Amino acid sequence: TASSSCAMLRRLAPAFRLLPHRDTRPSDCLCLISRGSAARFCGLLGLRRQSADLPSFGAISALAAGGLLLSLWQQPGLPRCEAAPQPEIVRPPVARRVKVAKAAELRDGEMRQIRIPPSEGGSEGAILLAHIDGQFFATGASCSHYSAPLAQGVAAKDKMHVVCPWHNAAFDLRTGQPVRGAGLQAIPTYAVTVENGDVIVDLPKNMDDFVAPAMARRDCQDHRVFLVVGGGAAGVAAADTLRQEGYTGRVVILTEERHLPYDRPVLSKNLAKGSDPGSLSLRDAEYFQEHDIEIRQGAQVKDLDAAAKKVRLVSGEEICYDAALVATGAKPRALPIKGGDLPGVLALRTPEDAQRIASACTSGKKTVVVGSSFIGMEVAATLKRRGCEVTVLGMEAAPFERVLGKRLGESVKAFFESKGVKFLGEKVVNEIKQDGATLKAILKSGEAIPADAIVVGVGVIPNAGFVTGADKARDGSLLTDECLKTSADGLYAAGDVANYRSGSQTMRVEHWDVATSQGRVAAKSMLGKREAFDQTPFFWTSLFGKNLRYVGYCTQFDELLVDGDMQKLNFVAYYCYQNEVKAVATMARDPVAVAAGELMRMKKMPSVEDLKAGKMLTNGLVDELKRLSQASA
Repeated sequence: TASSSCAMLRRLAPAFRLLPHRDTRPSDCLCLISRGSAARFCGLLGLRRQSADLPSFGAISALAAGGLLLSLWQQPGLPRCEAAPQPEIVRPPVARRVKVAKAAELRDGEMRQIRIPPSEGGSEGAILLAHIDGQFFATGASCSHYSAPLAQGVAAKDKMHVVCPWHNAAFDLRTGQPVRGAGLQAIPTYAVTVENGDVIVDLPKNMDDFVAPAMARRDCQDHRVFLVVGGGAAGVAAADTLRQEGYTGRVVILTEERHLPYDRPVLSKNLAKGSDPGSLSLRDAEYFQEHDIEIRQGAQVKDLDAAAKKVRLVSGEEICYDAALVATGAKPRALPIKGGDLPGVLALRTPEDAQRIASACTSGKKTVVVGSSFIGMEVAATLKRRGCEVTVLGMEAAPFERVLGKRLGESVKAFFESKGVKFLGEKVVNEIKQDGATLKAILKSGEAIPADAIVVGVGVIPNAGFVTGADKARDGSLLTDECLKTSADGLYAAGDVANYRSGSQTMRVEHWDVATSQGRVAAKSMLGKREAFDQTPFFWTSLFGKNLRYVGYCTQFDELLVDGDMQKLNFVAYYCYQNEVKAVATMARDPVAVAAGELMRMKKMPSVEDLKAGKMLTNGLVDELKRLSQASA
């Protein structure tokens, strides 16, 4: 039938990697299908090669497959695929109406997690009940990233979203759609009414923690090609958002890695995951197939000509696009010293890198970590937990000193030393020598530090060298406007590779949370739905089980206000410059970091004077956000 033929085409196109020119009509398309593609085609049709003596099986199968595809497109009398409707939120049938609270019990601006007992044949579960801007909302109770309880987070009236207390993911209270950060799945939403002072929620028989986001379907009459170069957080979020925003053309993701997109930050905290990257996948193959997102693994891009709107792969294949997003992230910076390329000198970015480090750094091995920034300290903590003897060499006197200051850095240093990690500050490695099976890090002072393996974490370099025809910053990253559009028509950038405008300054932020959010904003810009990226940069790290959160953008500070005890790693630190709070760091004080991020975004952060005078206490940040979420605010 016509409908099944169109459905088959939508399923088969990604498998064949069909990439015609953006102006090519289906009826004019000539497809070159490889032997492997022909075999996949026959497999899909349930056909088997009956004889090994059949000549030119690959060519014959390719021609047959191509002919069938063209015949399905060209067959007279069959209607074309109908345009896909805009995605709509579909709720499961209501099976029970549950009284969850008295309306007067939940003040405007507040949220509460409510357990739903089994009733009327329905399963038990939990919901988030939020009273925002005078309205009641009921959603799933947990964040779809790491299942944090959303009731312990914050909400903001201007965006009508709820924010996870751990990692800053945000979800629309009205639709449940993920709108910011690392949560990719949607959370369920339920109809709410207030009857005789009781809050009543309509619930299905079975309650799911998370649900698939509403996505548009591919329309074979939409010949646009939107290209995503890079298979990391920004790239996956962009592809998702294109479909969530109703885009029905082709979505093609090019990733040079052979893995499906994965949760990269986990690698520095659990090297063993490098041997099982599938367990880290952000989306599985079935997801991409279901939503007609073509993902090309192992596709190395040689160059992107922004003026011609064309990408050329190392294989020689050329792909023309209508709009493209560069989301290629950054690569680890190598040590520019003699011996920096020795086999035992390792860096971490991919699962293969993690496997090499895990293999070289087994229990009892002497390991040296060069670099005391976040990636270096995360790896140092991981190696120590593996039983290694760990020495960290930092150019600064204390870890994180350049970003977080010496005072907090000294507290982190003392914490690491209590765990058995040796920290040597203000050290510069001049050379690395191989002495039999041992490596030696030769310091500027002449001291030699022996090691079985050396792991380098000294920063990253934006991956944008392959792009021509678009303006770049001095560090090689792509300059964009506030909506993440580059200087070239139809070309956008997101994540570590993007140097975006924010007010009077440009910023490049190397945070997973920012990359995911920028992928969503860039996708909307690609569709002509220009939306400024206004999120306050947010970062988190885990060090021996202690979580540090940092929100804001602060290249320098002239005053540091601390509420709590840094030595005990229980504090809120305010980084101030010229009488303005520029950033906030917290440990063991959730949800203060996400509350501060929302207040900074809304330009409602308390003044330095108010903080110093005690007019606004730390707990008051959350209360202030609740007040701003009331209907009267």
